[in-house]
Parts: sequence; C-alpha cells; structure tokens
Amino acid sequence: MKHNKEQTETELFLNSQIEMGFKPKWFITFHYHHPVEKSWKVVEEHKPFGFGNRIGFKCRDGFWNEVEYYNSLERRRNSYDCVVDDASQIKNALLKYLYGIKRLNQDWKYEFPNMLFFHEKGKVNLQYHTHLLIPEKNCKYATKEDLYNVLNTTIRKKRKCFSKWKTIHIREVDNPYLALSYVNKETCMKHNSLDYENSIFILPNICEHNN
Repeated sequence: MKHNKEQTETELFLNSQIEMGFKPKWFITFHYHHPVEKSWKVVEEHKPFGFGNRIGFKCRDGFWNEVEYYNSLERRRNSYDCVVDDASQIKNALLKYLYGIKRLNQDWKYEFPNMLFFHEKGKVNLQYHTHLLIPEKNCKYATKEDLYNVLNTTIRKKRKCFSKWKTIHIREVDNPYLALSYVNKETCMKHNSLDYENSIFILPNICEHNN
C-alpha cells in the first residue's frame, strides 16, 4: 500500500514509541452516541407471515421536535475537535477506573500509562469512532473478560458520549507494529488519525540523548 508523507512520518513516530518501550496489550474500539439511537423501530402495517411489513421509527419527543438536536449532535460527531473533547473525558474515566489515577495534575504521585488514541471514520465515512491502545502494566484488570466487563458497565455508564447501541470492543495485541500501522491507515495531509492532545507518549530522555 502506497503511503503519503504524513502517514509515513506518523508511522515512524509511532514505531519510535515502541522502540522506547511502549508495549500495547489491548486494542480497544468504541463508538459515540448518535441521535438516531433515541429512536426505535415500530411495525406500522402487518403483512401475512411478516413478509413486506411496513416499518417506521419513533422517538420520544417526535421527529420534528428532534430535528435541531439531531443536526447539532450529528455535526458534533463529524467534528474532529469535538471528538477530541469527548475522548478527553473518556481518558479521564479510563485513568481512574483502569489505573487508579484520580488526580490528573498529580503526575508526581502516579505512574501514568502510555495511551494512544486514534480517531477515524472508516469506509462509510459517516462519523468518527476511536481506537485506543493501552498497556497491561499497572492496569487493574489482567484478563480480556474482566476488562471488557468494566468497559461496558462502569466506564460506559460514566460518559454520555458513548454509543448506547454499540458495545466497546477489545482484543489483545499480538503485533504492536501491525496494530499501529492499522490505526494509522486513514492519516493523510488533511487528517491525522493520531490524537496528539489526549495520547500519553513516551518522551525521549533528553539528558541521555545529549550525552
């Protein structure tokens, strides 16, 4: 696959994180709440044996009353800056419930985990979803099952921006280089999937470098 300059340079940076000690254990994917999730399906006309039933949708306050809310939230879900803002709140919850870090400004008290956030739209290019790579070190949950459960119960309930329909997916990372290459696939001159604001990077030891 042919890479563009932005993609290549980002991949070199990501690979350097691995070389400096980043060891991603879990690959997490989550989606954001969309206004369509406030609606539900109803059968408006029944046909014999259910074939050809006319299906409609309803929402709590009626579709006409929901138009502005729908448009506003849809714009938010397609705004990279808004997704970064939502990811910031999710990051805080992850640090608290997965790593026991309650005070983000007390970096002298805690050992913050390296976390890499990536935002992309996928093939359908409708709205952003997020991939997250986190390490096993210092995480309270050692198994995929335990981590899946806490993500989809406690943490999912703590942030309204999570999708109500789609679960948070998790898989184990076998090949860190391949995983980072995958989450970097949509990076181009107009869009960089890597969230530099929320990610927690490994910084080079400047003193050792100068020596």
